[in-house]
Amino acid sequence: MKKFGRSMMTGNILLLLGVLQTLPISQALYEDQIGKFDWHQQYVGKITDMFWDQSFNAGKRVLVSSERHVLASVHSHNGSLAWRKVLEDGPRGRIDKTLHSGNLLVTLTGGGRFVRKWNAGSGLADWEVSLPGSKSGRADLIQCGRDLLAVMIQDAVYGLDPRSGRQKWSVALPQSNQVVYTHLFTSGTNLFVIGQSLGQQVTRVTVDMEGVVRSTESVKAPWLSESTQCEVTNGGVLICYRSEDQSVQTLTFNDGQVFKSTSLQILGLEPSEEISMETVRKMEEPLIFLRTAKNHMALLELTKDGVKLKKDLPSICAAQVVSLDDKSMLFTLERIPGELKMKVYDMETGSEMADLYQTITYLPQHGYPQRIEVLMFKKRDLRLGCRFAILSEDYSMQMVLKAERDGSPGKIAWRREEALAYVLSVEMIDLPVSENQAKYEDEFGSHKDDIATMFMKRFKTQISQLKTYIQQQLQKLQGHRHHHHDTEAMAESGSDDDDEDLTRDEFNLNKLIVLVTGAGKVFGVRSTNGHIEWEHFFPELAPFDGNNQQKLLLFVQRTTAHFPNPPQCTVVGKHKGTGNGFLFSFNPISGEPVDTPPTGQVLNYRITQTSMLGELDDHFLRGILLMDPDNQIHVFPGKCLSVLKKTFGSQYMFVADRETGFIKGYRTVPNQGKFLMENVWTVNLQKKQQTITQVVGKRPLEQVHSQGRVLGDRSVLYRYLNPNLVVVVTEGEFIEQSQRGGVFNTINLYLLDSVTGHMVFHCSHKRAKGPITVVHSENWVVYNYFNQKSRRLEMAVLELYEGKEQSNSTAFSSFSSPRQPLVLRQSYIMPLFIYTMATTVTEKGITSKQIIFALKLGGLLALPKALLDPRRPLVPTQETMEEGTIPYIPELPVNAEAIINYNQSLYNVQGIHTSPAGLESTSLVLSYGLDLYFTRVQPSKMFDVLKEDFDYFFISAVLLGMFVVTIATQKLSARRALSRAWK
Repeated sequence: MKKFGRSMMTGNILLLLGVLQTLPISQALYEDQIGKFDWHQQYVGKITDMFWDQSFNAGKRVLVSSERHVLASVHSHNGSLAWRKVLEDGPRGRIDKTLHSGNLLVTLTGGGRFVRKWNAGSGLADWEVSLPGSKSGRADLIQCGRDLLAVMIQDAVYGLDPRSGRQKWSVALPQSNQVVYTHLFTSGTNLFVIGQSLGQQVTRVTVDMEGVVRSTESVKAPWLSESTQCEVTNGGVLICYRSEDQSVQTLTFNDGQVFKSTSLQILGLEPSEEISMETVRKMEEPLIFLRTAKNHMALLELTKDGVKLKKDLPSICAAQVVSLDDKSMLFTLERIPGELKMKVYDMETGSEMADLYQTITYLPQHGYPQRIEVLMFKKRDLRLGCRFAILSEDYSMQMVLKAERDGSPGKIAWRREEALAYVLSVEMIDLPVSENQAKYEDEFGSHKDDIATMFMKRFKTQISQLKTYIQQQLQKLQGHRHHHHDTEAMAESGSDDDDEDLTRDEFNLNKLIVLVTGAGKVFGVRSTNGHIEWEHFFPELAPFDGNNQQKLLLFVQRTTAHFPNPPQCTVVGKHKGTGNGFLFSFNPISGEPVDTPPTGQVLNYRITQTSMLGELDDHFLRGILLMDPDNQIHVFPGKCLSVLKKTFGSQYMFVADRETGFIKGYRTVPNQGKFLMENVWTVNLQKKQQTITQVVGKRPLEQVHSQGRVLGDRSVLYRYLNPNLVVVVTEGEFIEQSQRGGVFNTINLYLLDSVTGHMVFHCSHKRAKGPITVVHSENWVVYNYFNQKSRRLEMAVLELYEGKEQSNSTAFSSFSSPRQPLVLRQSYIMPLFIYTMATTVTEKGITSKQIIFALKLGGLLALPKALLDPRRPLVPTQETMEEGTIPYIPELPVNAEAIINYNQSLYNVQGIHTSPAGLESTSLVLSYGLDLYFTRVQPSKMFDVLKEDFDYFFISAVLLGMFVVTIATQKLSARRALSRAWK
């Protein structure tokens, strides 16, 4: 039996290898093709700390750390990344503190769990120290001279050697179970550790440089609450702001025993809800910036008697104090329409330094500047020079060079749009047709013109085509023309000299990618090179937080196919302040607003669910249905209300509530001139036992080419193609009723008809946990989970069939649905961990499907859907071999040539968006997350286009030869027939 089993397994493997050779699982790329139809853009995310590199690359690089767990070095001359380090996912990789001084670059991550020293020039780690970490997540890091680094976690302080990371000493902090230690500060030869007990007191622990506790003191602070903001300034002063009574509390470390309170009204400042504090670095004086609004700051000086207003900065968005040769200067930025004003003040005299005054061109789509980092230096002629980086409200980072001439605006060297690291929604829009093609549409689209008018239109079109052809030929003879643009304007617009007009190419491969980000910014990006065509910023736009996921909805209401009507898209989110709905409608090609103000439209109600109308209006516009908490339906734009009045009987919605565990279905009913949603079905998924984590439907405009699958016996197995089917995933726990017992994780998957609430299928995976990614397409579902029992990642696939008889071949109806479908399922072992996955989409759905996996190793793996077929047999038969089904082997193959992004590693991938091209063989792929990567794939090879190395000369010569031979043989045959007739 063992020999027979081994021989059968060997036969299966040989057969599998033979079948795999026929599948296009390889996506090999020639070296000269790199970058021709793909591009890669790297980002770091919202920057939290920024330093000028003061090592051997002084002034040439900027060191940054971000909230996306990234530490990077940016070239100051072009904005590219010199190096980038992406730390661990989750709380382990959160950067608590970044310390930079001279050649020293140290990060504290994971709540004090890891201390790492980095080489600022190369980005390599010099050493790493692992500590117990802090349960509260609060940790701090400070440098105490050249030979000591002090690290504070919740219950201890550690002294480390900055050269090797060796631990010199450690001190246990008193009452660590009652006091939350938050700050670390050094003054003279002492080290101060500050802790807080909410509603009670502030604890101050004094430690010397040898690691000996000198004293522990407590200062009463009954006003401490979770909303209290506290910072430590230079000079050893703790300052706290109380929002309850708009007062500032200060305490000196050396001899302070009581907090001293100062009201903002006494300082002449108006309190607001946006107040925050920003410390002044590299200054011996105890100074701090107090921000009362986006465009109002104040510089406060902390003394023994309390707080003193050193300088009020109205209309100032960002400020920084910089020292050069024992001279301190205050840099301020003021935003006015179209530009920024940078003013510099002498800190000693308070007078303005007119020679450093500068204006900077600044577009409104960046919001308010929030931070400025200035590098001061002396030129060869001993004049002061400066360059500075600006962090704006839209997460962008801009590098500005001071103008050489007085009165000239500052030069923007480059800009990094870090909001693109927070993409939430993607759509690829077809580009409009060219001017000549539009004339064709105008010519044949009109049915009212007479013959003479149509003839004149045709004549003008032909003349225009001839003129365009002559111009193109002249350009080829004269060579390519070079357009010279202003460098600053080019940096602002993101355009390039080689950019072409936004017109559709022959095969519709070039698209305009619309990206909606969690930062409230919307981009229009060219798919050819990734350049930004237009951008809009909405400071009050916030994403929905549903099923523990952030979502901003993007609807394509009209495409470019309906000339002369312009295309239209709409972004749906919520307002940050009120939580009401927020809409912005725009032309995706030009970015111009449509039907809404340029700043967006704030609704007077909250949005609980959205959907699109199933039919178009007279102008080919598809309306959006918005459901409020009172179950009332609103239509956007209002001119589409007439369509709802005609089709309200076929409009259904469902709402999945994660908090209650209920899924409710609604239908549209008229009520006194309005439309309401009436609850028609409810499914209770038992919130106490499980929690809804995902609800996944099919793509609304998905094309399905074949309704059945031909089997080996020539019969047809018809697919269950229910467009209203949704996949609901829940995660929970179950108690095992066995001798061992215990509580284990479980995953449940439900296939639900969203119109009738009918439960089509349900399956459960015990001892399994997420995160789960679901791909739902046609009649199949693919999802992944982690098997805790086997400790591996597994992929499961479901395929639904009606059987060998089709119930309805014209249209599917949930009310007359077929009998319970036949569900085939199978599981496979995925040898690599993944971020997410998606399936390819083509124009007609003829091309074979591929599943694209975003691997945590950094690659995009493209595998044929045939490898995830539940009908793969253990023992191949003649019928399965004739059908082409691959024999079953548990582990999915990972071919290095199937990595479609070759060596362009991608990290923290949040999603993959696929879109059809004009060629049926080609699917466009965009991976977004920390990076953006765009490419094309051909799942069934490029069967509809001739290859690049096709020998046109040879085939033309063969055709010409055949034509000559045909003419010659025809002549000879005719002559021969004539000679025979005379005999």
